[in-house]
Amino acid sequence: MAIMVPVVPTFQDLSFYSDPTGNQPRYESALRLFEKSFHEKPAFFSRSPGRVNIVGEHIDYNYFSVLPMALEVDVIIAAATATDNKVILTNTDPKFQQEEFELPIDGSVITINKEHHSWGNYFRCALIVAHHFIKEKYGNLIDNGKKPLKGLRLTFDGNVPTGGGLSSSAAFCVASIVTILKANGIKSISKDDLTHISVVSEHYVGVNTGGMDQCASIYGEPNKLLLIQFRPKLIGIPFQIPSTNPKMVFLVTNTLFQANKHETAPKNYNLRVVEMAIASELFAKKYSLNTPKDSNLKGAGTLRGVMDAYFEQILRQPAWDGNDLKIGIGRMKEMLNLAEELFTSEEKKGFTTVQVAKRFGMSVGAFTKTFLTQIPVRFEVLKLYQRTVHVYSDAMRVLEVLQLFREHQPTDPSIAFLTEFGKILNESQVSNELYNNSSSPELKEVCAISTAYGAYGARTTGAGWGGSAVHLCTVDKLPEIVAALTEQYYKKHFPRITQKELDSAIVVSKPGIGTCVVEYNENIISGRKM
Repeated sequence: MAIMVPVVPTFQDLSFYSDPTGNQPRYESALRLFEKSFHEKPAFFSRSPGRVNIVGEHIDYNYFSVLPMALEVDVIIAAATATDNKVILTNTDPKFQQEEFELPIDGSVITINKEHHSWGNYFRCALIVAHHFIKEKYGNLIDNGKKPLKGLRLTFDGNVPTGGGLSSSAAFCVASIVTILKANGIKSISKDDLTHISVVSEHYVGVNTGGMDQCASIYGEPNKLLLIQFRPKLIGIPFQIPSTNPKMVFLVTNTLFQANKHETAPKNYNLRVVEMAIASELFAKKYSLNTPKDSNLKGAGTLRGVMDAYFEQILRQPAWDGNDLKIGIGRMKEMLNLAEELFTSEEKKGFTTVQVAKRFGMSVGAFTKTFLTQIPVRFEVLKLYQRTVHVYSDAMRVLEVLQLFREHQPTDPSIAFLTEFGKILNESQVSNELYNNSSSPELKEVCAISTAYGAYGARTTGAGWGGSAVHLCTVDKLPEIVAALTEQYYKKHFPRITQKELDSAIVVSKPGIGTCVVEYNENIISGRKM
């Protein structure tokens, strides 16, 4: 029997949205700007959604499974090819000014000037990974790399909050990659290929993401969460959300305090990548483990690799496939116990460069060259113990949620299910605050308000340091929770906030469809004569 490979779907209208009519004005706006800018109609639209992560933060780049869902907010691109070698980018948001650049005539891959950061650099990231993919798998389309990619005319529109922790940059990059591939003659794009090439796209602007954001954006399905696994392969597995009475819903609140990953990466996102990789190498040294060097930090391993190697090489137990929840939870608990033994009381406060170099038996210069020069980082001390505890405990919480979902029966009391689910989310928020230090005063505040007014649990979602929180609620308690957040948080911090801004900041999230292409035709634009 042939195995069906899921591909990026193509639609002729906007019926994939739960509210097609509400989204039509955005396509009309993109079309108007496209026609004004380029004096022609687009050939097609590409779109990719943002995501909210329900549980499992900063563990994807350690190859532990996570539980996000795709949202209906998205990035859309109106696109057409051109006969010249220019790429021209326009945006319906006037703060993103028009950009243009030329593709090398000799067919070489473009480079990015990291000293000049602009919104267009995220498109350049997409262009780099798409070009490499075309050269590798569809070389005949570009004369095996001797011909340039096709010139492009593009208009972007997005309603994923920028810096809100809902993966606006991943949605932008994935939609851009799809646009480039389709424009260059690739008619069928597998979700697997798209995931693998998009995972590293943001690395080209210096943000070492792990893959969850892109995979969630690509594999999303209506009314389903996604189990994203990284071992033995990267894949998104949709599964139905359990039904409860009253109905369970997820509320997403944007604190409106932005976390710009590019600007803050050296002390936040990238530092976590480095700290977790160093912690992995300390485990490997302590137990003489042969671990794969598969971290975003080249030459270093991951905490998942350490766990697998410890149980297979030291305890002589079979490899864990990631599916047996009982085994996985047991192994996470054991790794947390080992962390207590690995670090002394003083080391649990943090390491200076001198202290950690000594622990490795290396000179400061050698340690710095090995661990601190590949990715720009800034720190006072390296909090290796805290990061280890966060990764293993949050990875365990993902499995606990899966176990809770699997065991819940429609006839079981919903309150017990929701209470336990909320408890897990609250514990994750505590870990984000105390062990990953990726929460913020504003995120802590909105979580406290919602749980005081009836939410069962709430936590920071996304990279953190600002951005958004996700709250586990039921439909009957939504009005009171939203009212409390409006009065006690938004009007307190932003007295002049408008109702439109409030509606964008407080969203009852619906799991939406993942990345797709929309062919331009008369069904797209309401009431417009073609």
